Amino acid sequence: MRLVKALALLLSTLGLAVSLWGQTGTSTIRGTVTDPQGRVVAGATVTLTNVATNAVRTTKSTDSGSFVFDLITPADYRLQVEAKGFRKQIVDNVKALIGKPTETNVQLGVGAQTEVVEVQASAQDAIINTQDATLGNNFESIQITQLPLEARNLIDLLTLQPGSTREGYVTGARADQSNVTLDGVDINNAQTSNAAVPLTTNTLVIGQLPTDRNNITDGPVLRLNAEAIEEFRVTTANGNANQGRSSGSQVNLVTKSGTNSWHGAGFELYRSRGFTANDWFNNHAGVARPPLQSHTYGGGIGGPIVKDKVFFFYSYEGRHDSSGTPQTEIVPLNNVFGDGTLGDGVIHYTYPVPSGGCPAGAAVQPGGCVASLNLTQNQQAYSAAKGTASTGINPAALSALADAIKKYPANDPTQGDGLNTGGYRFNALTPIKLNSHVLKLDFNLTSKQQAFVRANVLYDHQTLPRWLPDTPSPLVWNHPRGLAAGHTWTIGNNWVNSFRYGYTRQAFSQTGDRLLPTHRSIWARAPMCQTLSKLTWTAIVFPAPGVILCPSRKYRTLQQRSLAAIRSTQRILLSPRMARS
Repeated sequence: MRLVKALALLLSTLGLAVSLWGQTGTSTIRGTVTDPQGRVVAGATVTLTNVATNAVRTTKSTDSGSFVFDLITPADYRLQVEAKGFRKQIVDNVKALIGKPTETNVQLGVGAQTEVVEVQASAQDAIINTQDATLGNNFESIQITQLPLEARNLIDLLTLQPGSTREGYVTGARADQSNVTLDGVDINNAQTSNAAVPLTTNTLVIGQLPTDRNNITDGPVLRLNAEAIEEFRVTTANGNANQGRSSGSQVNLVTKSGTNSWHGAGFELYRSRGFTANDWFNNHAGVARPPLQSHTYGGGIGGPIVKDKVFFFYSYEGRHDSSGTPQTEIVPLNNVFGDGTLGDGVIHYTYPVPSGGCPAGAAVQPGGCVASLNLTQNQQAYSAAKGTASTGINPAALSALADAIKKYPANDPTQGDGLNTGGYRFNALTPIKLNSHVLKLDFNLTSKQQAFVRANVLYDHQTLPRWLPDTPSPLVWNHPRGLAAGHTWTIGNNWVNSFRYGYTRQAFSQTGDRLLPTHRSIWARAPMCQTLSKLTWTAIVFPAPGVILCPSRKYRTLQQRSLAAIRSTQRILLSPRMARS
């Protein structure tokens, strides 16, 4: 016994020595045992049984009549209380929800221990939080699977909380300040902090969720299968000391586990272009509806390997889309003014309308009268600026501009300057192939020890919109992996140890548009590949019921390397000597 206490003390000391957020991915059931007159009953034997796996935890009520079951798996439980001189009482349907303690008080009746009183716990006991000041809601499996979700994207449910927005802002905090854990293991995106990456400086939106799902590398590292999540809780305000890392929402998720009963589910969602409408801008430009064939399918299955001892749960979710995305790019205008185009070396401009009005035959635009400089005038201006040794405007650039006018006729007047450039609208093919696998094994090692192992493997491909119909499409490859393992040991009536190990690997690459035309302003992303890995372990020891040691955490970054930094260059190519980056 001394050896056990010494080991527990050592583990608790190690837990205090580092910085760790504990208890994530677990739950708590606590209460008080009283007699018919409301006086506390000390020394009562309290047994908690997981209904699905028959895992058992036992403790005794303290001198104040209280009992606590900390660090338990979120599930449905049966609570049994026995004491000398009182009838045995069984409370069914006790729900332990993730990240939220449940209070279940028991009042014993006088009688023989052979007599049994069985009651049902109220569902409100689990829903209403009376134990701490945290604000937030729990979503259970039935809500996750039955609420309508676009492409079964669980992220959309995380924002269905009071004080939250669809962009992920929570009580004033930005989405990139959120903290997401799965089974108590950090799955935060190390590159984007779970928020969106702006496409350009003109669309800079700091700290919000990717509402348009632009890139599969946005959001948490591990994509969350709807069928694989047992429940989750979003703490929007007043987080406890065992939560933290950032000032935003605290999102705790837990994976489903196998049980003594076989259970499973499957689904397939199909969507085609026949159920969509073209947008107004496409109709106005005479562009057809974008192609759309979306298949989202998957399921899960779980059951016993060894009854009451070993259980498994496996889930797969895939999404294969053959779809298109409307794109608008700036292209040279056709000969709308009748005196030439950029391909002819003609540049149009506007000047304020004089008091006598614009010259006869001159076009008028909101900016004023329209005038132009022909190729000769532009050559003279260019030579004067660059010196007599200048070769003038590059003929290859003029040829490329003229070729673009023929290949990409402007059809969107809402883009460009309306003088030299306009918008070219078309549908870019953007197929997506997503594959996500989740496997979890649970073990009832002994009556006092439980363990689990969970693995996630994702293999995703995405095609981003191309710049023009005949240019290469940027490709995104995403292949993250996650591993979590946990062990809970009820050392004694006053000692419980929980150990968590987590490994999360974020790996992706994105290729850019490598064929850069010479007749446009180019925002080109260089090919980029990045691998980020996290290794976390946690150890928590509770010395007495209801008394929680200051939580701690150890976080170690194994790799954080950027093989090629994200960078953008802008080039305006009119002449080799004018090219700049």
